[in-house]
Amino acid sequence: MIAPPPAVTRRAVLAFVATAAIAPVAGQEPPLVAWLSIYSLNQVDRYLQAFRSGLAVQGFTDGRNVRLLARSADGDRGERFAKVVAEIVAMRPAVIATQGGAIYGVRDITAIPVVYGFSGDPVIAGLTSDLARPGRNLTGITFMAAELNAKRLELLSEAAPNVRRAVLLGDPMHPGYELEVRTSERTAHALGMQLEWLPTRSVAEVRQTLVSLDAAPPDALVFLPDSVMLESRKDVVEFALRHRIPALSGWTEFAQAGGLLSYGPNLAESVRRVAYLTARILQGAKPSDLPIERPETFELAVNLKTARDIQLDIPTTLLARADEVIE
Repeated sequence: MIAPPPAVTRRAVLAFVATAAIAPVAGQEPPLVAWLSIYSLNQVDRYLQAFRSGLAVQGFTDGRNVRLLARSADGDRGERFAKVVAEIVAMRPAVIATQGGAIYGVRDITAIPVVYGFSGDPVIAGLTSDLARPGRNLTGITFMAAELNAKRLELLSEAAPNVRRAVLLGDPMHPGYELEVRTSERTAHALGMQLEWLPTRSVAEVRQTLVSLDAAPPDALVFLPDSVMLESRKDVVEFALRHRIPALSGWTEFAQAGGLLSYGPNLAESVRRVAYLTARILQGAKPSDLPIERPETFELAVNLKTARDIQLDIPTTLLARADEVIE
């Protein structure tokens, strides 16, 4: 009998060892992973599925060798959210994975490892003092990159070169917003734009601000990619379409809702990295030893239907670079 090539045998052994390492012990329940979001599960289903698939790629299948529990506060950041957090902690999951601002509800938990996907600056938010060495029982990925705000304004200037006055909206409670605003202001000045910063801390404040702009609307609206602005996208789109002005932000969902364009991290891919870090912890790694990551994949989405509605011709060179063109 001819023995198989050594390389094949080695791969087979490694595959067996990897499978054995994550297989549950007979008679023992698989580890529990809790997914925590402030938003309703319907709103974040795309990301929940990305997290689930990301775990599967790492060898953890829900219902087989891991149990995935998804919980939401349905948009309530107060009493309802606190109750959901208490319920999850009481279940003693092996890992808690959070999305967005949900990290604030569990960042001080020391007995349970926490992995987060967060659009703010983790250092300014007090989640860590060092991205390379988190040093606590939590790690994750930050979606924030201040330089992307400059890129978005450059794309705006390319798509709508006649813009002279733009309004920048964002949540001043968003950790790191000062850097994003300064970067935006410098870029706007270099592009010959006047940029007015209007802080908005809630969906209600966004609506009030839009009403105040009705009498003298700007040439364009620009939004920091934070949770308040994501929740406000329908109000923003309605305002922009009514006044026939371009509006842009960092989340693809914004362009899909009717904004002119978006440029920022691929959130689904970033959530898969949250799943990767979660899997590492399930395999025995300590959160404090897992560096906080930054996104590596970015996407440009252009809403061509909106461009037609506001009577704007998008350059073909810009459309050619788009990852998604919405008709």
